[in-house]
Amino acid sequence: MPPINLVADENILLLDEFFGDLAQITRVNGRSIDSEQVVHADALVLRSTAKVTPALLKGSKVQFVGTCTIGTDHLATDYMDTNNIVWRNAPGCNAAGVGDYVIACLNHAWQTLGVDPRQQTIGIVGAGNVGGRLAQRLHKAGFNLLQCDPPKVDAGHEGYVELDELLGRCQIVCLHTPLTKTGGHATENLLNQTRVKNLAKGTVLISAGRGEVVDQQALLERQQKHNDLHLFMDVWHQEPDIDKRLFDYCHCVTPHIAGHSLEGKMRGTSMIYQSLCEHFGLPASLRVEDLIPQPDLARLQINPAATAQEVIAAACSSVYPLMEDNARMRQSNDFDLLRKNYPVRREFSSLQLQGITNSECAAMMGGLGFGIEHETH
Repeated sequence: MPPINLVADENILLLDEFFGDLAQITRVNGRSIDSEQVVHADALVLRSTAKVTPALLKGSKVQFVGTCTIGTDHLATDYMDTNNIVWRNAPGCNAAGVGDYVIACLNHAWQTLGVDPRQQTIGIVGAGNVGGRLAQRLHKAGFNLLQCDPPKVDAGHEGYVELDELLGRCQIVCLHTPLTKTGGHATENLLNQTRVKNLAKGTVLISAGRGEVVDQQALLERQQKHNDLHLFMDVWHQEPDIDKRLFDYCHCVTPHIAGHSLEGKMRGTSMIYQSLCEHFGLPASLRVEDLIPQPDLARLQINPAATAQEVIAAACSSVYPLMEDNARMRQSNDFDLLRKNYPVRREFSSLQLQGITNSECAAMMGGLGFGIEHETH
């Protein structure tokens, strides 16, 4: 068959490697994509910054839309289903990266606020691909958890609590719901003014799902009045034109990059490559494993006398120095440029820790996702 006409976001990692032999690629700015750019396209490969609306697709030749991300709230899926346009996302592609981000935030709270996650109950709101996998890691690490996910309860799953119970019992709250605006479990403004007002003093709030899940104005007003919440904010209202007034009341601010690990980006591209090949009946010959490079730092020697707090600090900072992202965000006025020029970040699983002699510490770090090299005698 002749090459596919593919319109793709210019920021997608390994675009040429995965699609170069299959398609004639036209690169676009996903944030500003318009109907003229896609009218002759057979397929679109985009990210969450691109709004795929009926107006964008109407009158085009597009028969396949792939988003190299977990979320689908930027896709007009009902319109595509009605008009026989196949759409695919990449569920779970960046779940490990987002989990790393949350664990880096927990480490920062432990080091700077004295909030030991082993002594707290951590609440996870949204237990899907991201939240569910994070919960597995934290549980393996020995941390106490509560989870809230009403759709899973409706589907007959047990072990979940109501949101207000979770907010009342957890000093650490992690938000991982998708953004949904309709239905019985809509998540838009889920942490509304009342819930923000009722959060306990000293709550650590990690927002790494979608910005509109939280009433950001209510957060700002509470912080301006009391400044008694510990905020780690990766997602925002009206990205990229965000309101920076909340920055002064946050421990960490980042430009929607929680899942921007190298591995996560590569998985996302690979999953859409697989789906596109399946749709067009093409052989999918490439795998992530064939393309991923060796990490710059593969092993870290741990002092056998180090405490658990010291071990997690050394391990996290060696792979993902979170506060460098925070510093770049505070210094920049260009949200999208930060995302476009985001430095290479590997996942915690790329690092092997050597020299941990305390079995509880080894179990915690292994649960959090680091490799553990046991001494052989």
